[in-house]
Amino acid sequence: MKRTILTTILTLGLISAGVAADPASSTPTVYVNQNLGFNVKGYKYSQSQFPCDIDKVLVQDLVERGKDKGINMEPVNTPDKIHNGVVPVLAIDIDQLVLGDKHSYGTERDSSLPKVQVTVALIKNKDEFVTAKHTCAIATLNELTPTTNILDLGANGVTVCSATEKCLVDLSKDIVDWVAPQVK
Repeated sequence: MKRTILTTILTLGLISAGVAADPASSTPTVYVNQNLGFNVKGYKYSQSQFPCDIDKVLVQDLVERGKDKGINMEPVNTPDKIHNGVVPVLAIDIDQLVLGDKHSYGTERDSSLPKVQVTVALIKNKDEFVTAKHTCAIATLNELTPTTNILDLGANGVTVCSATEKCLVDLSKDIVDWVAPQVK
């Protein structure tokens, strides 16, 4: 298990069972830990900035997708919110970020298919949590040719970062679809 998720789980020892809801409605609330981890061998664990701001974009997309599913996904980064004792916490580690042949982070394989892969943990209390891996493709195979470099997507008005943001929209939908039945 990745270090950020494991650290978050271990430090949530005071959380009790239950899913919090907005008192004015039956909308469940889930805190999204904004302190995303980047588990890449050879890199500092705590990155000052992710490529294409994938951490900020993913959290923002999770909040939007949560609204669509009737879940209040609230971004948090303070210990008092994370150790709240009632509201489930969604912790995320970025396992792989592949932006092309020469821009691959966290992958041991020779894989140039552009993608983002994360491990997500929904922490309900100190004894109850579930994890899952989620992946999205930054480009499809029919968009890539043997001579295509992912960094050259700008030729059609699409940049690496805009393609990655589109991937993160799909990734956030997948994550919220996974979380929804567990908190409702």
